Amino acid sequence: MSTQKKADMDPGFRRDDTHPSSRDTQLSSRRKPGSIYQWQQAQWQQLWGAHSANRLPHALLFTGLAGTGKTLFADIFANALLCTAKEAPCGECHACHMIAGNAHPNKIVIAPEKAGAAIKVDQVRDISEFTQQTALIGSRRVVIIQQANNMNVSAANALLKTLEEPAADSLLILISDQIGQLPATIVSRCQRIVFPRPNKEEALQWLKSQLKNNDTAPDLLLNIAHGAPLKALELAQDEALAPRKMLYDALCNRADINPVALAAELEDIELLQLIDYFLSFLIDVLRLKLGADKAMSTDYQQQLDLLQTKVAAGRCVGMMEHLQHMRNQVMAGINFNKQLAVESMLMRWRELVI
Repeated sequence: MSTQKKADMDPGFRRDDTHPSSRDTQLSSRRKPGSIYQWQQAQWQQLWGAHSANRLPHALLFTGLAGTGKTLFADIFANALLCTAKEAPCGECHACHMIAGNAHPNKIVIAPEKAGAAIKVDQVRDISEFTQQTALIGSRRVVIIQQANNMNVSAANALLKTLEEPAADSLLILISDQIGQLPATIVSRCQRIVFPRPNKEEALQWLKSQLKNNDTAPDLLLNIAHGAPLKALELAQDEALAPRKMLYDALCNRADINPVALAAELEDIELLQLIDYFLSFLIDVLRLKLGADKAMSTDYQQQLDLLQTKVAAGRCVGMMEHLQHMRNQVMAGINFNKQLAVESMLMRWRELVI
């Protein structure tokens, strides 16, 4: 199937989609179009310098904590490469107008068709065809693969073939929050660009500038998001923290916990999100157990202080390993019976407290 037909039919295959669906850019509408975040300057200078010196590799791997803006950066960098002006992206040239209209023929975005789904082999196979085609405008062709760690085995194998025989004037940008889930053969064929979380002062300053009439303290939101500013902003939305509160309240009241009933109440929450909240809770308990001054989740400091006296550190680590293994399985595309999985987690917690 041609790339044009595929782009028309497949929601996971998008030509010049300048509005990626990942969490990194869900909240980017408040920003000036065409600008990267202030904490991404070093990465921009590195890559634009390589481009100016004609030293860009054929494949880049953007990695780092979710919620730091990797997807938006990839989109703007791709747009700048396709722009025909000296100060790119200019927003005024013919190429930029096509990008703004989601119609540039030299750029495609590959992503899971829906949240939690795998990237399929048919989506990846068309990358090779696309990169081998003669560019209709200029010479550069750019492919962005969002959530690259969500590729299934067949898709990863298909991508590996493209990476082994790269086309001239083509650039593949892979984006992954979980680099450990990518095959080592793919990682080794990409130049890795790490996007660390910004320092706390910079992240807090930006977050405060974005929040309007929000009752939750910015520093707490940032702590819960593990220092990722965009994730923190997402958590500031109405009721975004309700699942966390429901889970934490239950875990802090171990005597009253009913795994079956609570799992049913949490039915509408993504399993991955629940696992992450549970892991954060256990990290706080362990930090206090090992003598930290305070937990990251400072809104539950008093409850956690009491709880850590009843939890054995070794068993806490064991449960964290169990949850991390489950998380890896979810990221690998293994389908769980969510009700049973959540019930199992809660039962393990009830048995963990001495």
